[in-house]
Amino acid sequence: MELFDDMLTRKSVRSYTDQQISEEQLQKILIAASLAPVGKGKSGRPHLTIVQDPQLLKELGGQAGPERNVIYGAPTLIIVSHPKVDDAPGIAAMNVACVMENMTLAATDLGLGSIYLYGSMRMLSRNPELMQKLGIPEGNEPLSALGVGYGTEAPAVCKEMKKVLTENRV
Repeated sequence: MELFDDMLTRKSVRSYTDQQISEEQLQKILIAASLAPVGKGKSGRPHLTIVQDPQLLKELGGQAGPERNVIYGAPTLIIVSHPKVDDAPGIAAMNVACVMENMTLAATDLGLGSIYLYGSMRMLSRNPELMQKLGIPEGNEPLSALGVGYGTEAPAVCKEMKKVLTENRV
C-alpha cells in the first residue's frame, strides 16, 4: 500500500475479532516505532510495553468499570511510556506522538485495525501496582497506547478529503 492510501484508509477501530496479530506483524510495527523521529538527547527515549496476555488486557480494559472496555477489546496493546522530563516541557508528548503515528500507519499498511489510546493511559498512570505488573520502567509515564488487531469491519478508503487544519500563507 502507498503512504497516502494508508492515510486515507486509517481510521480508529473500536471493535476487534479475537484473532491475535502475527509475530511478524508485531515486529514490523515495532520497527516502524523505532524509526520515528524522536529527540534522543537527555530527554530520554520512549519505551514500548507489549501486552498480549488476555488477563492483563482484561484488567487494562476494565479500568473504567466492567461496563466499558477502554481498550475496545484489542488483542494487542502497545503502551508507549516516556521518562518524565522537567527541563524540556512537551518533548515527551512529542516523542510519543511520533512513535504512535508511525505505528498507526504501519498497522494500517499491514491490513490491521488500530486505535490511538490516551484516556486509558491516564488511568493507568494513577495505578502504580498495574504499572509495575506491566513492567513499565520506574520514572516513566504511560502517555499513549496503540490498540491493534483485526477489526470487525473491513477498512475502506475515505471518499472525502476533509480540511482539518487551518493555514496561513504569507
